[in-house]
Amino acid sequence: MLKFVRNNLKFIVAVVTCITATSVSAQDPHFTQFYGTPLHMNPAMTGVFDGTFRLSNNYRTQWSGLGGGYKTIHISADAPIAKGELGSNYFGVGFLLYQDKAGTAGFRSTIIEGSLSYTAALDPEKSNYISLGFQAGLNQQSLDLSKATWDSQWNGDAFDPALPSRESIQLQQFSYLDLNAGFMYFHVPDEFNSFSFGAAMHHIGSPNVSFFSEGEAPLRRRITVNTGAEISLNKENMTWLIPKAYFMLQGKQKEIMFGGFVKNKIQFKSRYTNYKKEAYFYLGGFYRWDDAIALAARVEYNMFGLGLSYDINTSYLSSLTGSSSAFEINLSYIAYVKRGQRAKHFSKTPRFF
Repeated sequence: MLKFVRNNLKFIVAVVTCITATSVSAQDPHFTQFYGTPLHMNPAMTGVFDGTFRLSNNYRTQWSGLGGGYKTIHISADAPIAKGELGSNYFGVGFLLYQDKAGTAGFRSTIIEGSLSYTAALDPEKSNYISLGFQAGLNQQSLDLSKATWDSQWNGDAFDPALPSRESIQLQQFSYLDLNAGFMYFHVPDEFNSFSFGAAMHHIGSPNVSFFSEGEAPLRRRITVNTGAEISLNKENMTWLIPKAYFMLQGKQKEIMFGGFVKNKIQFKSRYTNYKKEAYFYLGGFYRWDDAIALAARVEYNMFGLGLSYDINTSYLSSLTGSSSAFEINLSYIAYVKRGQRAKHFSKTPRFF
């Protein structure tokens, strides 16, 4: 038995991780590039950006050495509505889809939600704003039991799938209704500096996510708090310091992450016209408390953005996962306001808070 435990240590840890994800302490996926997943972090951020349409896509792989680990895909799309038609106030609408896959048993959590927000200026100078947001969706969790193995199928030398599992999991797939809400305050004294602070509550109704028809496994409410700033460091507005912090509490689980970027702007003229094009380069890092150090970089050109991050595990799990625990990539697209309409739509908002 001891030989079996030693030879299958990584598999056992992965199974325990999956069981924890679907038990009373059920926990949501997290992202190192949380700033690239605004609708997942806070529904009040829906439509709050400088542009007419925003699309953000994240892919994250974590702990691949532990029974397949976690693979998470995130897609969100949002847009401001009636901007410039309600004075300095406007609505935001959005759509959020992300899927989390974990372990060899094919555990899958699929989130599909719609967002609605309302943003209002707090002063005549249009420098201080508050935004309220709501989300609702019909989400799903599932297992592929054909990929699972059980202790009753261990014949002493190997797993034998022909042996009966003697397990009585009634539900391999179920759906549940979910509700989220949040608020956000942001200060934008000019188009080169900003500050934001927001908080949200997810899973307000604590839906039941048990795979047993008579079981009780409430999905704990997730409380998130985020803050960040963009600070121009020179008169030419070519370099910025961008600190960011994120706090999450869900049941007994918590996550504290902080760090930031140095952002630089590079200007170059078009080959055929005198029109100046701009590109932005970000370089920085973050620390997830008692878990990992993350190196991060980002580039933005025209309407497109590409972000990369690489986690280095500093917790006890590093003995199983190795020093590398996660890799994440973000692709974004933001449609600019057309020329001649900027005075009507411009609210001094960054691309991402």
